Amino acid sequence: MAGLPPGIAEWAGLPGPAAVLAAVHTRARRGHRTETGTLTALSLTTEQRHQVALVLGTGWELSGRPVRLQDLAAKLSEHDLTVRSLVESLRGEAIEPDRVRHERARDVADAERARTVETLTAVGVDPSDVDQWLAAGGLPRPGTGALQGLAVQVAAVIAHLHQVDAGIRLAQLAADVLHDAHALDSDQPLGRATARLLAIAHGFPRPQRAGRAWRAAWASAGVVCDGVSSRVLVLNLPLTGDSPAARLCAAAPGEPIWLSLRTLTGTWSVPALDVFVCENPTVAEAAADALGARCPPLVCTDGIASGAALDLLAGLVAAGCVLHARADFDPPGFTIADQVLSVAPQSRSWHFDARTYARECGLTGEHDAAQDLMPALTALRAVYADTPVHEERVLAMLLTDLAISPERSVAR
Repeated sequence: MAGLPPGIAEWAGLPGPAAVLAAVHTRARRGHRTETGTLTALSLTTEQRHQVALVLGTGWELSGRPVRLQDLAAKLSEHDLTVRSLVESLRGEAIEPDRVRHERARDVADAERARTVETLTAVGVDPSDVDQWLAAGGLPRPGTGALQGLAVQVAAVIAHLHQVDAGIRLAQLAADVLHDAHALDSDQPLGRATARLLAIAHGFPRPQRAGRAWRAAWASAGVVCDGVSSRVLVLNLPLTGDSPAARLCAAAPGEPIWLSLRTLTGTWSVPALDVFVCENPTVAEAAADALGARCPPLVCTDGIASGAALDLLAGLVAAGCVLHARADFDPPGFTIADQVLSVAPQSRSWHFDARTYARECGLTGEHDAAQDLMPALTALRAVYADTPVHEERVLAMLLTDLAISPERSVAR
């Protein structure tokens, strides 16, 4: 505010004049005139009008008319100011029209995209693959420098892959290049970005999580993913085939067993059956104790579903199985239901519905008990009252279901 007459500077700091000058600033950014025109959309309180009238005069204050910029410009000219120059002096910078700002931001973003393409093509990535990678989304917005920073790291990973033999493990690759064994994990932006670029370059589906598509993308570059950390608990799942999972399932009828991604490699198949899906190992253990080998096939995610769990569920659906799924009545349980629906959209609800929740919480009114999981989940979210109800609370009901639902084919 250097150079402004003290009286004008003090006036401009009052709420009423400040609102007027803010409206002028908006007009200037939008490319409209600042020395003529009427601020018809500006609403001032009685006190604010009185403050503005310290410059525009009592006659204007009493008239009830909106602020006319030509009147304000005339008053400010007595102090060798224009309306625009006053606003710029108060803000300490020239007003840049939105159009100019947007054009500059677009130029900066385009320049960063170009640098990203250059960075990745320098390590052998086809420019068309980089363009497809950029267009697919899930990356930092260009123009902030974050996209180029990510591209430099992706390029370092790819360059290192050109120098090592096939069979390097993902965690080792991350440690060698980035000094962090978890930097290329599926929950890290760099891991997702690199895997998706590799998938595009080799014609594989875009990985959305740590699953089959994720492993295939890395395998296309000779990288082996960890197959033992991701696991899922199963009971009486009648898998057949040459995979270790099939042998494990056959060896332990009536006992809950853990299957890892590694054991699910190879070929396996399963008859088209009803398969029950729960969240908590307590359900699987209780079912094994009560029913043993008579319990129908059961899959337990053990909390948020892992890649192994989602791969298994996707494979069961592909084999014609119908999933009856549930989880705890709480936000993580909703997430698990969403995960199940992502690989098995036709899943059915296993008492994971508004009616069951309302009964357990003593809620009154009519509540839906949809058979299909997707509408059941929608109705459940609507009635959820921030009071968790865990599966253990309805365990007796679940065991009764399992006892009267013997393993059966659902092929029609």
